[in-house]
Amino acid sequence: MKKGLKITLIVLIILILLSVLGVFIINKFFINIDISNSKKTIEVIYNDKEFKLPKAKCNLLWMDITKSSLKVTKKLKLDKLGNQEVEFTCKKLFFKTTKSISYKVVDKESPVLKLKGQKELTITLNSKYEDQGAEASDNVDGNLTEKIEKTGEVDTSKEGKYEITYTVKDSSGNEATDKRTVTVKKVVVAKSSSNLACGSAGVIYLTFDDGPNAYYTPVILDVLKKYNVKATFFVTSAGPDKLIKREFDEGHKVGLHSSTHDYAKIYKSSEAFWKDMNTVASRVERITGKKSDIIRFPGGSSNTISRKYKSGIMTQLAKEVEQKGYGYFDWNISSGDAGGTTNPNTEYKNVINALSKSRGNVILMHDIKKHTSEAIESIVKYGLNNGYKFDVIQKNDICHQKVLN
Repeated sequence: MKKGLKITLIVLIILILLSVLGVFIINKFFINIDISNSKKTIEVIYNDKEFKLPKAKCNLLWMDITKSSLKVTKKLKLDKLGNQEVEFTCKKLFFKTTKSISYKVVDKESPVLKLKGQKELTITLNSKYEDQGAEASDNVDGNLTEKIEKTGEVDTSKEGKYEITYTVKDSSGNEATDKRTVTVKKVVVAKSSSNLACGSAGVIYLTFDDGPNAYYTPVILDVLKKYNVKATFFVTSAGPDKLIKREFDEGHKVGLHSSTHDYAKIYKSSEAFWKDMNTVASRVERITGKKSDIIRFPGGSSNTISRKYKSGIMTQLAKEVEQKGYGYFDWNISSGDAGGTTNPNTEYKNVINALSKSRGNVILMHDIKKHTSEAIESIVKYGLNNGYKFDVIQKNDICHQKVLN
């Protein structure tokens, strides 16, 4: 090889090595990425819609090449829990550098836990209690209903207040809890007088107390709508507003039963009774836009349990109801659904065996009872097939049992 050619080759190799070395040095020391957040690991919330990457800047020697050369080459998946890396790359011609940020996607949102049925309810001593349970869902894990843990029991053989607690955890350890209070009481109600006139002869007045109930009231309303039958609902402060609105909109009568249905609270004085009753009256007027003019006393006007809280209170209240412009209503047929039976067929027989065309028939039922929701269609069909008419209670109708306190 000629000497000149050899020198040229050597020079060329040296130039190539210098170029490679230059590129390496520039990549190593003169092209860089600056990131505003330099924490070792950044915690970010699962599916955070407001999440933004930190500001990053790319410089080559003295030039800012961010706009033309900086890209995010490894992105963050906000719908995936755990540790991840976000990678920034800056590339210009032969020059390139990368920088990563460590992220941890975490879930800090508790599951949504909803009770089925009423959060607070009162049942009769020695009756059967069926817990409605609860349902749960989570933003990450989806349906968690089967993961709900329930603690607490209701002893229906003993009077008292019982608490049932529902707890559920998601895969990240977030917890949700809710409680249901069940009061077991011995309720003494005088038996209905079958010879009470109770409205017009040959008419059935279906009446439902203690609702509305999110599960059984809609079933009852569907049956009434199916057969174009109207009924009267004596409501409390329990249950969804929309069901009282539906009752009113579909032509049923909405009466007042009390806000709390707490005998000890409402029957201790006239003032306590009207404070409680005014609460539910305001609720009905707010929902329907109309004042209700009928009342049913918890336990009926003939109840004797009120003696425990104040002697003579029912005699006083029966007078005050009329003085305040209301009519009050008892019943002459009891379906037995409040403690006598949980069998819909027995409830059906209790009703149809007591019907009479020689008088009006005010039937006591409760739309918080599953068995009543199962019995109602048979009762309605029997009445229609046997020539009875159905109607709502009006203020001027009379159905009063004997006041015993």
